[in-house]
Amino acid sequence: QAREAGCKIIHVPIAFTEKYKEIDEKFIGKKEDSRYGVLDEIADHEAFQESGGSADFIDSMKPVDGDLICAKKGLCAFFGTDLGDLLEKNGIDTIILAGFLTNCCIESTMRTAYEKGYKVITLFDCCCAASIDAHESSFKHSFEMFSIRTTSNLVEFSS
Repeated sequence: QAREAGCKIIHVPIAFTEKYKEIDEKFIGKKEDSRYGVLDEIADHEAFQESGGSADFIDSMKPVDGDLICAKKGLCAFFGTDLGDLLEKNGIDTIILAGFLTNCCIESTMRTAYEKGYKVITLFDCCCAASIDAHESSFKHSFEMFSIRTTSNLVEFSS
């Protein structure tokens, strides 16, 4: 529906180099073995690697002609990317968020977009987390503070 209405679709995949140097750089100057949290889990499970296929788009989510791609090396779509420039160049002031992980990447991006002054809409039925409880808790407790919570069938798309 969004494409049909002429909206710009921006994909923000997370992808790391084979050795996860981007993650290790976040912990430089810290004690050895100081990695923790979701980034440590990503590296330990060798997930989201640029090479090898674990960061590839699944067929139903592959970008099409006219879509933009803004790869990230962390959790927030704004941090260390050119997303802000892409939004500005395309005259975008409203962001509709969908994706994975609701309580991590989506929430980080939502908060940053809100603080940058964008109108932020999050789609309950187009986001997911590692558990239903985590997904529902984020929408119930955090998302109302930083976005308009809705579902995809209630959004009217226009460019």
